[in-house]
Amino acid sequence: MSVEIKSEVLTIGGTEATIVSVKNGEALIGTCSAGYIGQNVGMKTRLFYIGNNPVININCPSHGSEKTDKIVSLCPGYVTFDREIKKTIDTAFLKLNSGEAPLTAIREILCLLADGIYAIYFAEYYPTDGNGVFFWGGYNIPHDVHGTAEKNHLIKNNVFKPCFLIPTQPLSYYLPKIAQGLLDDVENRPVQGIAYHLSGFHSALLKGHHEAVACVEREVPFRCLVIEKICTPYVEPIDISVPPVSEAATESDDTAEAADDASDTPEKAPPKSASKVIYPEGITGFRGASIKIPLELFPKEMLKTVLTTLPEYKPSHFDVITAKLSTPAQKALSNNVLPRVVLEKADAMPDCEMLESAYAIKSLSDEQLNCLLEGDVECNGEVIISPNFYSSIVIACNFLQFTNPSRFVDFAIAVMDNPELIAAHDYVSHRVLTQSSNTKLQRFFQNVVDSEDAKYSKVMEAAETFLRRLAENK
Repeated sequence: MSVEIKSEVLTIGGTEATIVSVKNGEALIGTCSAGYIGQNVGMKTRLFYIGNNPVININCPSHGSEKTDKIVSLCPGYVTFDREIKKTIDTAFLKLNSGEAPLTAIREILCLLADGIYAIYFAEYYPTDGNGVFFWGGYNIPHDVHGTAEKNHLIKNNVFKPCFLIPTQPLSYYLPKIAQGLLDDVENRPVQGIAYHLSGFHSALLKGHHEAVACVEREVPFRCLVIEKICTPYVEPIDISVPPVSEAATESDDTAEAADDASDTPEKAPPKSASKVIYPEGITGFRGASIKIPLELFPKEMLKTVLTTLPEYKPSHFDVITAKLSTPAQKALSNNVLPRVVLEKADAMPDCEMLESAYAIKSLSDEQLNCLLEGDVECNGEVIISPNFYSSIVIACNFLQFTNPSRFVDFAIAVMDNPELIAAHDYVSHRVLTQSSNTKLQRFFQNVVDSEDAKYSKVMEAAETFLRRLAENK
């Protein structure tokens, strides 16, 4: 049976979103569960595969809990994916950059997907693992990757844009000549890569590995076309106002009349109505990481597809994929290394903690920041960020670092200069090391080193590191 591709443009909350239905797809690109593999009790394994090859191993602790970060690595025996699939992806990439409509350009890639509903959109990515490490070569060893949990404890039910990457090519395929040849091209390209969303903030990069190196070196935004599966049901809580409780009906009429006669007594302010959150019966709709689609906005045929298609299922060639998991890892065929400047710039890029904070809170006023500096987690009777003071300082720093570096430096200096906030000094002082060009921070750290004041004991190490790096770069 031939593959059926249908698309719709929906308007959700004033924003247009393109969704695509894939029916009778070839299931040559996607994820599937491989169950419990190896000796790790309670660790479920998911695989991202391309063709017959298992590419990315995603180990999910706590029996696959959506609230825990994953242990991610490239599969040991993986070398590269099928030549025909690579040709299909390369052709789609060329069409995108030649000005062809996105859905037309990537149609052949969509045919390679498993059946289901997908969102198609453009987004800017940071070519790191979300923790300051350049993504290419950052997954050779299995390790816990922050930001890969499907349900983030800070963001909660909010939508967010995935913005970190996992490679689909081993680092041995990196060639300096190719990356150098792209330095001028990336400045003129509208699209730098094609990505498939995997979990949390992270996506697999199908195309654009060398482009990512060139973009970081030239400080060009790494813009990708993203394919994101829509399959998770969600329930949207409803916030309602509860009328204030009326006075007790047992109050006597005489008391009520006496109250009416006391005209000189000032009136009490009416009690405020309370807020109550209720959850409706049934689901509100289906979602991915970046989009929520209410049931009433789903086209009828697409709603039928999402209701009758499993979120993940084993492709027909599943046995071939899992058989390759036991293939021993091959030695790298190349001694080429990534440019040092790329690794340094990746370390200074926004990380997962910053993005979590940016999506968790909408804004922070100067009044709220002043309350935090005074050791108070509330402002005007409302919790600013969290009842936990240390968490509030951490989230505030990350939010400001991502949204307003100037305010971030001012707030960080105020925290480090306050001996009563010494519990946060170590975290904040290391957080500001990315602001290497800030002269205000330079003066503060110089004063820290010169003064040798005991109140800066937790800041001294970061101050010396900051000034040493500054001297090395002159």
